[in-house]
Amino acid sequence: MSALNTILKYVLLGAGLFAGVMLARHGFSEGMHTIIAAEPKPQVQDPTFSPWEGCQLDEHLRYTNPARCQMEQRAYPRDGALVYHADPVPGMTKAQSEEATGWFMITAFAIPFSLGIAAVLGYLIVRTAALRD
Repeated sequence: MSALNTILKYVLLGAGLFAGVMLARHGFSEGMHTIIAAEPKPQVQDPTFSPWEGCQLDEHLRYTNPARCQMEQRAYPRDGALVYHADPVPGMTKAQSEEATGWFMITAFAIPFSLGIAAVLGYLIVRTAALRD
């Protein structure tokens, strides 16, 4: 009977962990779907490519004017911020925001919650098996 209880504990632990992972996966997926659905449709523009004049290659695959190329690269405006702060999605309503938050909260607590349920079920099964003996 002890071996059966041990096997049952591991089966319930594995089932609880599997259920928690699947619930976390589903919650994260639904939250991301909510956020993506709230984003405005992108405006498609034709790509433009304007290489720097000093960085063109010659027939030997070397820069034609390396000093000018370096100057043009330094003058190119770059966003030097080390930290990226995401702006809120402009088209997201408060209801969509709350729905996405709810899905992410489910994701955060899915595995501990499912393991707790598995532990309670395991305890009840072992307890009832002990009472029958």
